[in-house]
Amino acid sequence: MLAVVATAVGCSSGEPKRDFAVPKNLCGVSAPTEALSRLLPPSGKNLKVEHVGEPGAGSELCNVSVDDTMVLVVSRERIDTGDSAQHILVSRLHVSQQKAADNGSIAYTDHAAVSMIKCRGAGVEVEDISTFVKVLKPARPNEAAMKRLITDYTSAYKKQQPCKAGS
Repeated sequence: MLAVVATAVGCSSGEPKRDFAVPKNLCGVSAPTEALSRLLPPSGKNLKVEHVGEPGAGSELCNVSVDDTMVLVVSRERIDTGDSAQHILVSRLHVSQQKAADNGSIAYTDHAAVSMIKCRGAGVEVEDISTFVKVLKPARPNEAAMKRLITDYTSAYKKQQPCKAGS
């Protein structure tokens, strides 16, 4: 019986571990590392963030991969006014069970979230900016972490005054 216990303990010490650093920003915007850490896979060696698009060009995309497997997608795009975070989440992922935050400008689930920044004034009346975040397996769904990620990320992005850029 003692041999069985020793063998089981020996096997558990070989569990995979996380060798990569959690990124502090995504697409040039500060990201809450604690929330992001809870969504990323629990193990892996190499994390890579690929940024596609230019700020102010209309759309940007950040693909986060761990060991060459895409695990998280962040996209930002300028859209016509009138849409909502809830509608975007339903239309992109067919998610009807979702929660809202920030007076409805954020919609989220355990594996995806959308936020809206309304661009009004300063000569911009015809567009808003949406941010979409989705975790892909083997990343881990986590409702509280997703809410924190989209809330803090959107807040940091608003400080960059994105409505004034591009257009």
